[in-house]
Amino acid sequence: MIGDNVKRLRRAKNYSQIDLSKLSGVSQTTISDVENNLYTPNIKKIIQLAKTLNVDVNELLANTDKEMTK
Repeated sequence: MIGDNVKRLRRAKNYSQIDLSKLSGVSQTTISDVENNLYTPNIKKIIQLAKTLNVDVNELLANTDKEMTK
């Protein structure tokens, strides 16, 4: 899910949720909700997060759950 990808990529950059919020312009509350799979961001926010995390949008949207891909 997108939340798992955001959390993984954010942690890989050693960003806190607040860091990611400040750099991306997406509120910390929204980032928290996304990471907890409570909210699916709109495409504008997905693009902002992808740019900030320096990844392709597809990487944020990719399904990383190996059980789901079997």
